[in-house]
Amino acid sequence: MSALIDKRDMTYDRLGAVEGADAFLESTGPDDATRTAQHGKLNRFTGHLGELRTADAPGFAAQDETRAVSDADYIARAKAYLTSVSEMIGFAPEEPVEFEADPAVTTTSEGMRVVSLRQTLNGIEVWAMSPKVWLHEGGRVDRIVGQTASVPADTAAKPAVLAETALRVAAAKAAEPRTLESPFGTDELPPLDLSEGFERLSHQPRNDQPMTFSKGPFEEPVPARLVYLNMGDHVRLTWLFVFSRENLAAQYQALVEADDRTADISAPEILYFYDTTDHAVAGHVFRQNPGESTFAEVPFPLPASDYPTLLPTGFPPEFMAWTQPQNGSLTTEGNNVRALNGTSRQPVRITLDNAGNGVFKAREDTPEQFVTNIFYFCNYMHDFFMTLGFTEEHGNFQTTNPTGLGKGADPVLAFAHPGPVFGTANMSTRADGLAAVMNMGLVRSGGRERHTANDADVVFHEFVHGVTNRLVGGLFDANGLQEEQSQAMGEGWGDYFALTTRNFSHSDERVVTGSWVVGRPEGIRQRPYDSRYPGSFGDIGKGPGEISGAGNEDLTYQEVHDVGEIWCAALMEVTRKVSAALGDKTRGYRLTWQAVVDGLKLTPKDPSFLMARDAVLSAFKAMRNESGPLTAEEYEQVRGAAWSAFARFGMGFDAFCPNASFFGCRGGTRMPPPGRDD
Repeated sequence: MSALIDKRDMTYDRLGAVEGADAFLESTGPDDATRTAQHGKLNRFTGHLGELRTADAPGFAAQDETRAVSDADYIARAKAYLTSVSEMIGFAPEEPVEFEADPAVTTTSEGMRVVSLRQTLNGIEVWAMSPKVWLHEGGRVDRIVGQTASVPADTAAKPAVLAETALRVAAAKAAEPRTLESPFGTDELPPLDLSEGFERLSHQPRNDQPMTFSKGPFEEPVPARLVYLNMGDHVRLTWLFVFSRENLAAQYQALVEADDRTADISAPEILYFYDTTDHAVAGHVFRQNPGESTFAEVPFPLPASDYPTLLPTGFPPEFMAWTQPQNGSLTTEGNNVRALNGTSRQPVRITLDNAGNGVFKAREDTPEQFVTNIFYFCNYMHDFFMTLGFTEEHGNFQTTNPTGLGKGADPVLAFAHPGPVFGTANMSTRADGLAAVMNMGLVRSGGRERHTANDADVVFHEFVHGVTNRLVGGLFDANGLQEEQSQAMGEGWGDYFALTTRNFSHSDERVVTGSWVVGRPEGIRQRPYDSRYPGSFGDIGKGPGEISGAGNEDLTYQEVHDVGEIWCAALMEVTRKVSAALGDKTRGYRLTWQAVVDGLKLTPKDPSFLMARDAVLSAFKAMRNESGPLTAEEYEQVRGAAWSAFARFGMGFDAFCPNASFFGCRGGTRMPPPGRDD
């Protein structure tokens, strides 16, 4: 993802206006050090505490954890808690506190319930203000994390700008040619012809006025609706549009002025514009890439022993078959993945023998082989994350959901293009019930051509974008990683899983990614992801020549891929240190993967590194119980290992950032004070 226009004031300091939070901070902690630590959790952009616990809410009664409760009970409890702490999280007494809840309550591996909410006023969403409330089984609230905004009750709800007028402005921007520099090279999107215009296809009589326009020169029809946009010291009513370029190689969201503050209602300005795209059967495939694995026959699906996670008895279940026979043949179109040739839009098809067996066996470096390989990689990642809790009710990618949970109708549409594509590799994730789209293409580097569909580093990285967007973003829109630090973590999570899923079963640890596809041993990142990786949280926002240490003059942390390296390096170090603390690499990897995935469920929309760090630490903490995977003694070892890893990369207890931008990040290396169990 990348923001192309952003007129919000991310340096705005709202702290002085938040009297409720100030009063709370003044009353907490017996000493200045404790108050300073609490103050560090206050988000200056939204003016509320990054996390607020039940104990911080006067008069909010504890809940009986022994009684059975429904999802509706958890949601009601979460909303009641938000109301009880409204002044502490930045709302003035007279300001409305309105939230709409995602009806799907998320559950972590250890039973923590997570209610995802989005702030509204009069039925209009306050864009990206989507806190999460954590609750223990039974209904006791643990804490709130995430962002809210002050929206006065008299804020305009009727647009002064016609939707068609705003659409014209936004479409002109979305239709512009675009050059994208990536680690794989330079790609171009051509300009589009807007002369045919747009026709309104539908309109719903609601306050947010959702409507759909014809697609014009774009790939899909253009949805529109009203949302409020937090600008810093005020909010604006805006029209929100979504534009999809060809093959969803780019999917833009545009927020255009709509209220009576608009200077010229015939030519409104774009306030925010960004690209949401992150960039008994067998088959012959590369399990890793042609440089590290042979072109060999593997079963579709894989046996349980081939997965690095702990699998339930009888895995994989019948409904997780990768492809099903139809009229005596099989194709690379299954319940989880539809792998297609990017030009013909057709799958690979094979004929079954009399015994019902078949092998997808195409020659190397052919369009059919690329389609088969991407089919293998995407199905593998579907199964891997399903065992870690990215299941149907949590928005995974499947055509049919046999459990009846989630929406289905949203497999990964994986296109292996015979030639290059915009960005070389990308992933567009939409809300639950809408298919994700992955595009893989040729990379031309050093006089050779290599295809990203043959490289697990690239396909796994892109698939993880889909997982993180849905688990952090929630099923409302799967758009939870829009701010700069959030986008950077999306890149870091992708590299982390691409490398650790490979390293689990290898004696050597590979610490570079993308090396095969670009033909460079150093890969596509600035430095290897080993324990000596030089960047840290306090370096975010710095340019060349500003990173300490000899030989680091070329390092830069002003772009999301570069900043994402810090997050990946930290998670790699957490995995190493937890494995060492337990004296068991297999167990260390599995527990850390689970903590990272559970952490995604706990992480609020548009998080900072520190919010996501706290979610991972909380996931480890939840594993310490009578029936959990960690004893009390082991938990203390794991907790110390994880904190030391984060502190090594500047995310210690004393680290601070005002929001999730690259502005104002202050590194810290302190461990938590004795007795503090965050």
